[in-house]
Amino acid sequence: MSKLKIASILFLLSTFILKFSSMLRDLVIAGLFGDSYRADAYIAAMTIPNALVLFMLTGMKDAFLPSYYKFDAIGKGEEHLTNIAKGTMWICLILSIGGMILAAPIVRIAYPSFAEYEDGFFIATWTIVIYFASLVFVGINAVYEGYFDAHRKFSFSVFSQTSVVLMTIVFALLFHNQIGILAVPIGYFVGTIVSLMLKLLYRTPKKFMKWKQPLDKEEVRQFYLIFWPVGLTIAVGQINLMVNTFYAAGLEEGVVANLNYAFRLINIPQAIFGVTIATIAFPIIARAKVLHDMAFFRKGVEKGLLYMLMFITPTLAGMWLLMEPLVEAVYERGAFTPEATMLVSSYAILYIGSTFFYSIQAVVAKGFYTLEKGHLMMRIGLGSILLNIISNYIFSQLYGAPGIALSASLVGMFYSIVTFSMLWKLIDGMEAKYLIKNSLQIAFATAVMLGILVLIEWQTAVGALPAILHIAILGTIGAIIYFAILLLFKNEFARKLIEKGGNPKSLI
Repeated sequence: MSKLKIASILFLLSTFILKFSSMLRDLVIAGLFGDSYRADAYIAAMTIPNALVLFMLTGMKDAFLPSYYKFDAIGKGEEHLTNIAKGTMWICLILSIGGMILAAPIVRIAYPSFAEYEDGFFIATWTIVIYFASLVFVGINAVYEGYFDAHRKFSFSVFSQTSVVLMTIVFALLFHNQIGILAVPIGYFVGTIVSLMLKLLYRTPKKFMKWKQPLDKEEVRQFYLIFWPVGLTIAVGQINLMVNTFYAAGLEEGVVANLNYAFRLINIPQAIFGVTIATIAFPIIARAKVLHDMAFFRKGVEKGLLYMLMFITPTLAGMWLLMEPLVEAVYERGAFTPEATMLVSSYAILYIGSTFFYSIQAVVAKGFYTLEKGHLMMRIGLGSILLNIISNYIFSQLYGAPGIALSASLVGMFYSIVTFSMLWKLIDGMEAKYLIKNSLQIAFATAVMLGILVLIEWQTAVGALPAILHIAILGTIGAIIYFAILLLFKNEFARKLIEKGGNPKSLI
């Protein structure tokens, strides 16, 4: 078995653990605080610094990997790592201090409706302060996670992120009675420090960076000229989520929290399949670019897209059918009521388009970053933000909270179509017949699977079973039907997935 295949399997498993822990964090918050105004205040405030967190965390990894390869090829990889780590520390420190100082006025301007609640402003303000305080650690963590990805140590990078989520959960459970929902951001802050300590121990302090190396400001400046459009593009989804939250905060109590629970749940397949496959494909297409092998570059993008579609399409179809029992099984306990289950289920169904299109976007984006065309993605992303502001205003006025979820899916569709079309032109096209043939096989297998599952729902008493058993039975039947149909088509991706023995080719 190839080293890449082993790394890919480990990464997929570690990503499952990360997303499971993320789901556990969300259901802990839902169980402790439900859809109360306290949950609204925390979630709404968190989206503001979280845009910068995502800007640094994911954007840094995507920009650093090709940059590191370039310097490593001339024997200066470690020097480049040190320069970017030190430069990022100072940049994040400035942003952190500025965010903490501006926290209170930001809350009063962005969320004036929180004044209706006794401690609404207090919760929102301190949430922003604590998240901004963690930004320095987030930035340095991001640089080293990019470094580990460059060396295909995907699983350790994901493991270090999992430690942040786990600390958030631990603090929420241990201290929610004493400090309320602020236990969540405090746990996140501690988790970012723990994550950094794990990296320090893994590389040992001596090898962590070249401590005595002077900071090359010009190298840092050149890197950030490439990084900031990449980071901004990565943060587009979070910025759009922040826009959605601004509109949701003006509606009744519980809307912000319930929309967030719905989005987090429906976003899990994207994080597991879309982001995982895109991350595994990225080093391969990056090396193809360095070697000037555009044929392999195109093939890498094509196969990345088709692997992603093979997983994401039936998963979202199954979630559409089983959304209410799924929400019940995940969230309905403690302060989370059956009424909240119905609301979250309806919102999550409207978010399905967003997850599907941003999963496509996760693969397409890697092509832009490898070609160092992040500025083009940034322009499209800025356009999507403007479109999101307009569509949120229109649909929230017409339909209320469901309109906000629907707007997210429509904006995701626009973003995905435009960026895919532009990448197609940049690389002089892809093999259209190959993409269409495999996409139609995936669509047909999904449609047949869904049709049979609907018949089972109508004609049997499976819907009366406990939610977890209901999901397990139909999920298992659906997976068997789906892959059986793909194998009847002799679909190459399904065959590679179940291939045993021999010497199977790498993912891409």
